[in-house]
Amino acid sequence: MPRAALALSLAVPVLSGCGFFGNLIAPRSPEPGPSQSVYRAAMADFSDCATTTDLATRAAIAGRLAQAAATLQAETRPTDPDHFFMTDRVSAAAEYCTAAAR
Repeated sequence: MPRAALALSLAVPVLSGCGFFGNLIAPRSPEPGPSQSVYRAAMADFSDCATTTDLATRAAIAGRLAQAAATLQAETRPTDPDHFFMTDRVSAAAEYCTAAAR
């Protein structure tokens, strides 16, 4: 009997790492909120702004980034703990892209 208990006590943590028991042991991460979606789209736009050489494309991206920053700043009761970090990054990306479009 002690061997079975020892095997079970070792198997559950080991197998939970591979996802076998993961749903029983580890809580699921919550779905990304609206700020996460805006942030991810803005960071994808920022990546495009940093790599493109066309000034018209950069200007269009700068406009989208400014709109994303305004959307994040307008959120009155953010639930994401990283909301203010994301807002600062998107605002800085908008400023950078606007300066690069000139």
